[in-house]
Amino acid sequence: NGKKLELISVDDKGDAKEAVNAYKKLVSNDKVDLIIGAVTSIPSNAVAELAEKDKVPMISPTGTNIDITGGKKYVYRTTFTDPFQGAVMGRYATAKGFKKIAVLTNKSDDYSVGLSQSFIEEAKKGGAEIIENSYTKEDKDFKSILTNIKNANVDAIYIPDYYETIGLIATQAKELGITAQYLGGDGWDGVQTNFAAVTNGALFVSQYAANDESELVQNFIKAYNDKYKKDPILFAALGYDTVDIIVNAIKNAKDSSADALVDALKATDLNLVTGRLVFDENNDPKKVADIIEIKDGKLTLKEKAE
Repeated sequence: NGKKLELISVDDKGDAKEAVNAYKKLVSNDKVDLIIGAVTSIPSNAVAELAEKDKVPMISPTGTNIDITGGKKYVYRTTFTDPFQGAVMGRYATAKGFKKIAVLTNKSDDYSVGLSQSFIEEAKKGGAEIIENSYTKEDKDFKSILTNIKNANVDAIYIPDYYETIGLIATQAKELGITAQYLGGDGWDGVQTNFAAVTNGALFVSQYAANDESELVQNFIKAYNDKYKKDPILFAALGYDTVDIIVNAIKNAKDSSADALVDALKATDLNLVTGRLVFDENNDPKKVADIIEIKDGKLTLKEKAE
């Protein structure tokens, strides 16, 4: 409608304090009307509290922790939540016949803890026996935990963490001769770049796959490749969708106020690269999840799940 969008980017370095400083700069100095971000959950939580207090509309493309939007009017997200995707994989695992499952939780990461809790709850409902294990972000040697898992003779190992740590765990598991089915969350996206050999056949929950035949997905991949000369990953797809959501809200808002913008966000109903999106009462998207398989070094859509 004739409005111009200006993007001002600041690197929060994945740190809550840096994210708060970035937010204050953007709001106080740059006078932004809306915040896109943060990327991961801990910085997103820190910024969300300020955005809600200051009545600055905010939408995180990729922050999955449940508290980011909880009880807030001005804060939204494009990605699904930790409890949602953990529960999806818990139901999927038991439906596929996995009865004895080891869960490895990074206790120093909200993302990992959130996924583990909902996965365990759903898997137990499905009759699975759960063997819980934990570590911290400082840990690099997992062989003691993995030896216990090997001795337990589990069917599957659920590791809700990011791909750098997954690679370390999977490499050490292979050295110990563990052959259980790997299961995970969307933090696995990107794992195929470095660790495909030790995670081939792994399954994880996500929202985007390059082999999805959807016209929206294929057009996005082509445009991204044309511009950047490389394939887009999940974060790129969610970022792209987030701007689509914002543009749609700006077009439909009755005026340029923050309240009008969040009202328009609330009414979102769009078909996007990562699926059809409408927001629920907590400003979280209602979505159908993708089950992604790492297959010969590529992320492939295996099936849809709820």
